[in-house]
Amino acid sequence: MKFILAFSVCSWLTGFCNTTMTLDTKYNSWSECVGAGGQMIVDLSKEKADMLNKDKLYISYFCNQVEINEQNS
Repeated sequence: MKFILAFSVCSWLTGFCNTTMTLDTKYNSWSECVGAGGQMIVDLSKEKADMLNKDKLYISYFCNQVEINEQNS
């Protein structure tokens, strides 16, 4: 089993979240996926601080378990 990271960018002002997106990376464990999501939020909060502050944006994320055909991974 592998795990994929899915996330949405949401606005506290409007209550709207964009369409859920996923990363191409396949993680080997649940904790690796969750850690990557947390790191993504930390990185974006530093890189896009002005935009996040102006529009009151936040990122919601979750991990999904997926079956991978090991011959094609």
